[in-house]
Amino acid sequence: SLHHHCTPDRITYQEAVSREFKPTQVGHSFGNTWSTHWFKVELDIPEDWEGSEVRFIWDSGSEAMVWQDGDPKQGLTGGSACTRTDFILTKKLDKTQPHHITLYVEMAANGLFGAGQSTMISAPNPNRTFQLARAELAVFDRGVYELLMDFEVIYDMAKHLPEENQRSYQALYTANQMVNVCNVGDKSTYKRAREIARKFLSQRNGDSQHVIHAMGHCHIDSAWLWPYAETIRKCGRSWASAVRLMEDYPEFTFTCSQAQQLAWVKQHYPSLYQKIQARVTEGRFIPVGGTWVEMDGNIPSGESFVRQFLFGQKFFKKEFGAYCKEFWLPDTFGYSAQLPQIMAGAGIHRFLTQKLSWNLVNKFPHHTFRWVGLDGTEVLSHFPPGDSYHLEGRVEDLLKTAKNNKEKGRVNNSVLLYGYGDGGGGPTEDMLERLKRLTDVDGLPRVVMSSPDKFFGKVEKEESSNLCSWVGELYLELHQGTFTTQAQIKKGNRQCEFLFHNIELLATLAWAV
Repeated sequence: SLHHHCTPDRITYQEAVSREFKPTQVGHSFGNTWSTHWFKVELDIPEDWEGSEVRFIWDSGSEAMVWQDGDPKQGLTGGSACTRTDFILTKKLDKTQPHHITLYVEMAANGLFGAGQSTMISAPNPNRTFQLARAELAVFDRGVYELLMDFEVIYDMAKHLPEENQRSYQALYTANQMVNVCNVGDKSTYKRAREIARKFLSQRNGDSQHVIHAMGHCHIDSAWLWPYAETIRKCGRSWASAVRLMEDYPEFTFTCSQAQQLAWVKQHYPSLYQKIQARVTEGRFIPVGGTWVEMDGNIPSGESFVRQFLFGQKFFKKEFGAYCKEFWLPDTFGYSAQLPQIMAGAGIHRFLTQKLSWNLVNKFPHHTFRWVGLDGTEVLSHFPPGDSYHLEGRVEDLLKTAKNNKEKGRVNNSVLLYGYGDGGGGPTEDMLERLKRLTDVDGLPRVVMSSPDKFFGKVEKEESSNLCSWVGELYLELHQGTFTTQAQIKKGNRQCEFLFHNIELLATLAWAV
């Protein structure tokens, strides 16, 4: 059964379950923009499904969170984005497990990128509604899924490897063999198709292959196309999904920046935050960045930069027991030449960003290099050659990463960040399944599930003597209009910087007197 409660506010789980719910059904639409819709979903799993993997399917064309027994379990994103629409109830149903399950779904009346009127970055349409297209139970056939993932990666190798490459033809003929032996109506044929795939994917690489350090990632803009309050829920949905994936993929590592967002999750999702802390202790949920937010890299004053690191590093040390070792700023539009000196003052000598690979005219000449600041301070810097911080772990992503690497012959390691970002979402089951198959396959770069510390440590130990240096500002030839728009906000920011200086000066004098 399905019951619904609508509220214009973003209320807590405890508040929601105490409210009145009314019957509703699939096909109804819910709105308006930015409103919240709670659904009480009561599920009865048939007894003859025992032995099966059972999933709950939900597609409201919007973002949502699954709650069970008061715990935020996993984010869902439907509609055109359709990044995640299923929630695992049990991997294998048996008699001892409950067959009647109650879930609550917290639906946000907005898409992954807000609710723009005509384009994504247009002003929000205040009257937008979202249709509940699916709310159902389903048996998940893992054998079919595994076969499809095998076929996808082999097909992609045939498609994206160069035509003159022998391995491309081997992939093509392997995919063709799989199709020939597989009868969709006869499950007994699936095993033979998987054996063919396994034989192909088990052919290993040589030692000279480029090594890709794959890291789960979910960049979330603290303020962009949605209210701050929705950013908080995006963090909860995205990180709950990442933590849940860790239950099934022990090799999965996830990088997470921005102390402010972690502070929000601590306040609004305390049970999720405890799980995050446990995964941090395991080294799988990896706090990075060292700053309070991923800030602009040009307009703030030097003292503002200092405070970003001061408060960010204090938070990471207090909450997770260690300072961040790397500055993580993938989505800022250029980087001031004073940053290396300020980073070093915060105990950070490593830097990762992405944006400079997007220059319109003059392509930046390096992906791994030493960035030299105004005072001569050097930091080891890396731009992932895949040219994106939200890749999907596809064959194409691996090949692009190796091909684009501008340090060929000098550096044989690079980072690949996978997971939906900007509006949240993060890594998915499909991404992890692809990477699991592509760990060490002849014809492709080698993939390791890694961490920033492992990547930078390897470069420092084995390849640092080969690096080039870049002195001064890292200028982005893109998005220049961001420095001249919203002038009143920029003026107010600068006035606040002056006021903070004066307040601190007066407070210091008062203390001294």
